[in-house]
Amino acid sequence: MFPTPKLSKKALHKQVEGNSRIMRYIYGIRGTLRRIYSTYSSDFKKGPKWLPKQNSTPHYIPYGEDGSGFYSDNALGYYSIVKNAETMVMDAINSMEINPTQVFNIVDYGSADGGTSMPLFYQIVDKLSQTYGKDPPIHVTYEDQPVADFKSLFMRLHGLLSMPENPSYLMDFNNVYVSACGTSFFEQSFPNGFVNFGFSSTAMHWLSRWPCPLPDAVLHMVSSCVEARQQFAKQAAQDWELILLQRARELTPGGRMVIINCTTDEDGYFGGGRWDSGSVNVFQQLSSLWHTFALRGKITKEEFVNTNILAYWRSQEEMQAPFVNKNSRVRKAGLTLVSMETKPTPCAFQARWQREGGDARQHAKQFINMVRSWSNHAFYTGLSDRRPEEEKTAILESFFEEYETEVAAAPEKHGMEVMSSFLHIKRDQ
Repeated sequence: MFPTPKLSKKALHKQVEGNSRIMRYIYGIRGTLRRIYSTYSSDFKKGPKWLPKQNSTPHYIPYGEDGSGFYSDNALGYYSIVKNAETMVMDAINSMEINPTQVFNIVDYGSADGGTSMPLFYQIVDKLSQTYGKDPPIHVTYEDQPVADFKSLFMRLHGLLSMPENPSYLMDFNNVYVSACGTSFFEQSFPNGFVNFGFSSTAMHWLSRWPCPLPDAVLHMVSSCVEARQQFAKQAAQDWELILLQRARELTPGGRMVIINCTTDEDGYFGGGRWDSGSVNVFQQLSSLWHTFALRGKITKEEFVNTNILAYWRSQEEMQAPFVNKNSRVRKAGLTLVSMETKPTPCAFQARWQREGGDARQHAKQFINMVRSWSNHAFYTGLSDRRPEEEKTAILESFFEEYETEVAAAPEKHGMEVMSSFLHIKRDQ
């Protein structure tokens, strides 16, 4: 092994710029592979019927250039959701019996590019460092799909992407180590007993496979088709049990996990904006505008039906179900639900507009970037494979530009309040 030369941040930036031509080539290859994988994903799933391996098809491809930090830069509201979990997370950490002579393994499941959880993980590392000094060694693993933007993750951690309000614990603390895992959380991602503390925010509502088409909407929550909603619910229940069983294997005895899931309140409200208060619901608006594109002939009826956001908002009862019966597979695997609370997180963009105002068009652009970061792939895959890539791109640009124009015309009406359940789970000794 040769020693790695120490470079200044300025020199590192020059090195990155010097490799830009090569990286653009790599981006092109990766983009092509993504399109091939998206187009032929059904063929990829053929083969031995081993359940974990059938769950590897990405539920969505991240939008934005690799290494740009697009997701976390535009996920203003998701920082607020994670912040709402701070008390529960620190209570979980404080309740654990930690052996300072062993590595303390933390995992962020469904981490995207890692930015939204970094302030929370900074607190965890700081707490452990204050309590135990330089011991124990802390190892943080970021888990997501193999197509996740891990490049942005490591550039953030090493200070190569600007984070003025989001410092890197990797740079500020010693004896901290970071890695990434590209194995889906529908599979067992780590060895038995590897994880001391697991965390996941707004990720496990994604489904492992497409249950059925939605004939009248792009999200099951705004569909009036009872049969389709039942199919989505059935798939979500199977996935939820599978996710928990995989985590039961990975958590060490006495380990803890905090999961933040999209949910509904007692009245069935699922977030996205309350129509009865004059707000425009994001999910209803996406469906309505896409339907308008079908009526105009910009997309076909078949493309509208095939455009589904591959996710499910579980009710509070659905999330608690695997823990209620002592004879359930999840309970027998050793998992116990310590506590659960449900609360809304107001839309950070809407709150900022109401507080500060500003340039309506710029505000709308930032809001749509947030929406597009998690929805773009659903609309892309809904379009026919017979369309050229340039045509698909033009349709999507036109679609999101129209939505942006509507937001700019009435910023006060558009927001994305998120309804979340926060679950504290422990692995029995």
